[in-house]
Amino acid sequence: MASYSARLTKSGVNSWAVEFRHPILKDREGKQGRKIRRGLGTNQDEAQNVVNDLNRLLADDTFWSLNERNRALSNFMPRVVEIFYDQMEEDILTDSWELRDSKIKLPNNIDGYSRVMLLGTTGAGKTTVIRQLIGTDPDEISFPAISASRTTTCNTEYVFSEGSWKGVVTFISQAQTIKLIEESVWEAFRRAIIGEDVKNVAKALLSHPEQRFRLSYFLGQYRSTGRRSSINKENHQEVLEIPYPDQLELQTELDYIINEIKQLADEARNEFPPDGDNIDEIIDLLYEVWVREDTERFNDLVQHILRLIKNRFGVIKFGAFQRDNRGWPIYWYHESEDKWEVIKMMRWFAGNEGRRFGQLLAPVVNGVRLQGPFKPSWWTNDDSPQLVLIDGEGIGHDSNITTSIPMEVTNRFKETDAVVLVDNASQPMLDIPKVILREAISRGQLEKLMVVYTRFDQVEGSNMIDDEDRIDHVMGIQTGAIEAMQEAYNLNSKLIRQLRDHLYNFTFFFPNTNELQNTPDELKEEMDRFIESLCSKSIKEELQFPNESKAIPEYDFGRLVLAINETEDLFMQKWLGLLGLRPSQFPKQHWMRIKALSNRLANWPNIVEYNDLKPASDLSSYLMQRINEFINAPKDWSIAVPEESKLSILQGLSEAISNKINQLVFKRIKIDNHPQWIIAFNYKGTGSTVPRASEIRSIFEKAIPKSRIIYDSFSGDLLEEIKTIIEDAIEAIKEEEASSAI
Repeated sequence: MASYSARLTKSGVNSWAVEFRHPILKDREGKQGRKIRRGLGTNQDEAQNVVNDLNRLLADDTFWSLNERNRALSNFMPRVVEIFYDQMEEDILTDSWELRDSKIKLPNNIDGYSRVMLLGTTGAGKTTVIRQLIGTDPDEISFPAISASRTTTCNTEYVFSEGSWKGVVTFISQAQTIKLIEESVWEAFRRAIIGEDVKNVAKALLSHPEQRFRLSYFLGQYRSTGRRSSINKENHQEVLEIPYPDQLELQTELDYIINEIKQLADEARNEFPPDGDNIDEIIDLLYEVWVREDTERFNDLVQHILRLIKNRFGVIKFGAFQRDNRGWPIYWYHESEDKWEVIKMMRWFAGNEGRRFGQLLAPVVNGVRLQGPFKPSWWTNDDSPQLVLIDGEGIGHDSNITTSIPMEVTNRFKETDAVVLVDNASQPMLDIPKVILREAISRGQLEKLMVVYTRFDQVEGSNMIDDEDRIDHVMGIQTGAIEAMQEAYNLNSKLIRQLRDHLYNFTFFFPNTNELQNTPDELKEEMDRFIESLCSKSIKEELQFPNESKAIPEYDFGRLVLAINETEDLFMQKWLGLLGLRPSQFPKQHWMRIKALSNRLANWPNIVEYNDLKPASDLSSYLMQRINEFINAPKDWSIAVPEESKLSILQGLSEAISNKINQLVFKRIKIDNHPQWIIAFNYKGTGSTVPRASEIRSIFEKAIPKSRIIYDSFSGDLLEEIKTIIEDAIEAIKEEEASSAI
């Protein structure tokens, strides 16, 4: 067995660090022995004592299990235990939804509540609709936050309930935060290597390419020397317990970080001068093999930024944090009779006020749940409407790259009573709203669907005289878009007609939704109608059948081969185009985006996407689309059933299998092929683009193989797994019927 030891090294001018290869953790190439480096302060003797104690631990493999952490605390220095075990906890994944559930339970239709999921493109107005529903007063607090760009970057749930105010906030892990810091530093390093100016280097550092993790929230905005300014306190007085951040202090810290990145780039250029046509690939190789592994400055800088982020949690003055063994917050919880003790804390957890940059925590928040007597500002009833609102990140800007919605979203469909598409009435039913509708109906959500159009006041034209004309105009576009889906997605014509007719009664038009203080009467009336429809969804109607028997669809499972082959065609057409391996309507993606995707699948627990590159969601979406067509064409029924009842039965069957198909795809894309994703990610340097793309193609060919006449283990197994999922769902219907008959 290999031996492991730690050594003391210099970390900057006056400080020390420990370096060692971890005997359990794997490196980025999937090999045992990840390199760990941790700062130990300025006292050399104390630092050496830590190294000596760590070497005692490394020499005794009985301590190399996370289960031995408590025993290790009795035998070694606390700092040694922290250094050895902290990253081992990365693999212990905590479901943030379940964490929030443990503090604030979401009521359901059994409790008389309707759970409402809101979906829409980035900028469609989803957040503004929520502001109206929860009764936000912009003079008191700007919550939920809005802006011209993406603002909602995590799940937020609102429970309308009488009683005290409660709030729980969950956070991404420290390990994931470190990875995001590393990616941000890499972007800044790349800009510095090619000689871009300081402002562009700072911009790359402060705004991650995915636009979710923004270091500017923690570090402040970078200001060039000639344009630096301070906050005009005279014009922006606010009665707060926390003063605005010191702009000079923030800028000094940023200058230090950017200077470190520039020095890192200078050292790299001197050590390995980049040369050649494919400069980005050369820089990438330089970063991977030298900067990350062999330089102290990089690791020290990442740890320095992490410490700054941890310090920002000091702004929270109410509530309590639950932290892990390293002091990283797992969740925050607070309950109070005072609304503002809870809601005003959201300025830190979910705010985006520019004057607060340098104090905000939103980039490390992955979920917020609030409970209290929410109600619209004009609401006249004594009690709040019995609603649960579930709001998530916008699906994305309208683009032909986005052909699915994340599995994290579709996994929640089954638990909801209403799925609301929020769209822009002035530009209705572009590509992504149609993707959302298609996903919803293929996963059994047709009868839950509603559409809300914001900016209805902006629908204009010389041929439109009044609101009725405007409604007819938007509904005409909606109907045309739905009917076009039949050919575009090869969908069942009967299902398309049912969707069109259903939405005729469940489409709502909201004008002037930004008017929070003086809500127009026409908006009040339409929102009252909307709330009434939402609340009615908590009432579930049981289908009645002759002789008290439930109709069961019967299938020819031999036809499933067609569904798999059609899925393979759709998925490969898209992804071979994105990989640049086949001409396609989907444009070839830059190699750095493909590498970032492979990094997510190789090295990030439970993550199967990068930005709008979502292979697992795409495959699950295409597969459910084709399976839903199979489900909607049974060869027979166990008993005669009215046509109007078939929709509910078949949609219920699609809903029952949706999450299991997601689980199957996740397993086939990520789990079964994890070693191959590591290989794909680890291609480096000039010429790495094609072999990486080919490796990913090989993964996809195993995940969704084209069925053959002769037996093939990959395609045969997939066919059997899907067949079993459908048969189990049908069996569950039969068991439900049998139990209800007793």
